[in-house]
Amino acid sequence: MNTKRSGEEKVASNSRPRRPYVTELDPLRIVTALCVVAVHVLSFTLFLNHSDLGTQIQNAFVVSMHFTREMFMFVTGFALAYVYYGKPFAFKHFWKRRSIGVIMPYVIWSFLYVLVNKPASSPLHFIEVATIATLTGTASYQLYYILMTIQFYILLPVFLLFLKYAEHRPWKVLGVSFALEVVMLYLDYHLLQRGTLASSGILQVIAQYQASFVLTYQFFFVLGGLTALYFQQVRAFLLRHGTWVAGASLLAIAALWIHYFLQIYYYHEPMDLVLSVLQPIMVFYSLGVIALLLWLTCRWVSRARPGERPWGFPFWHSLSDASFGIYLVHAMILTVVLRQVIPVMPETWPVAIRVFLTWFLVGGGATAITVIMLRIPLLSRLVGREGPTRRREPAPSPVNAPAPDYAPAARHREVQQTR
Repeated sequence: MNTKRSGEEKVASNSRPRRPYVTELDPLRIVTALCVVAVHVLSFTLFLNHSDLGTQIQNAFVVSMHFTREMFMFVTGFALAYVYYGKPFAFKHFWKRRSIGVIMPYVIWSFLYVLVNKPASSPLHFIEVATIATLTGTASYQLYYILMTIQFYILLPVFLLFLKYAEHRPWKVLGVSFALEVVMLYLDYHLLQRGTLASSGILQVIAQYQASFVLTYQFFFVLGGLTALYFQQVRAFLLRHGTWVAGASLLAIAALWIHYFLQIYYYHEPMDLVLSVLQPIMVFYSLGVIALLLWLTCRWVSRARPGERPWGFPFWHSLSDASFGIYLVHAMILTVVLRQVIPVMPETWPVAIRVFLTWFLVGGGATAITVIMLRIPLLSRLVGREGPTRRREPAPSPVNAPAPDYAPAARHREVQQTR
């Protein structure tokens, strides 16, 4: 541990006791990352189907994976609120860490993806294209996740002030935020995405970039922040009513698929609208999936003996570290698999087997590459870590706390140590 600390860091670190680690978030991070890989694998392997029904069934699984955005925002709001709420916000220290752990890898990978995917006619043209793609999150189809994280970092001081108001009236704030999210997506889906109001230039720009704009998912940031403030109560509720949570979540996915097929066969909507991630039903569905997965991780932790980590903790903890790199790396691996591996798979194999093997190769490859990079000097910076550091296992605690933010590669853990 570096003993040289600035005055503002000492104030931030000494203003309150060190918070314990939320073990429950580790599986959520890696599961979300691998489900993001699944979304892209399912979408890019649709050509393997030779019937409309097969394509529709595969797209039904694509729709069911769209909870990943909302889960990402939920965990981001949870982790940052848990770490920074109620203590002085060291602005300079915060941005120094995020610049090294998140922004620098994001910029490097954005330029790399532009270099590979969008050949430029000249170095100047390349810099122009790469800069615009970096600012808009369009260098590769998965990088908007990281761009939204950076947007939330900018809004974090305001979000923390907002939580001071929300803390004393959580149900009211959640209710208003939920209603606002549903109404906003309803109007967006029926007026903007359908093209009714998308004729003007400004609305076309909004329609183009709305999915990568942080406030589009405001409810899930608020939900995550308030869950962090009341995590002990939320955890106790989930453990006490787990059967109801599981049942409600299964109903949510059943409702999603019924809605999906109604859109196709009854409303005859075009497939791009049917597959839209910005439609009202996704708010209800994603909330159900978040509750289900959080309940499962709470059960996992609750089965550990007092003062001990749950079974398999080192495994999940290591994978959690790799999740940020998986977001960054997997699109490049998927391109290779689509071009080199899928064509040599026997066509006699069922489509489901070929799709699963593609996901396994891409997800497993991205995980393995990231784990290796995390242990190599300089390369570790490309997946968000300053350098290959010794692992310090968080101290066990009956109340577990998260790493400082969703991007697990930015794991300098203000929670565990100050530098």
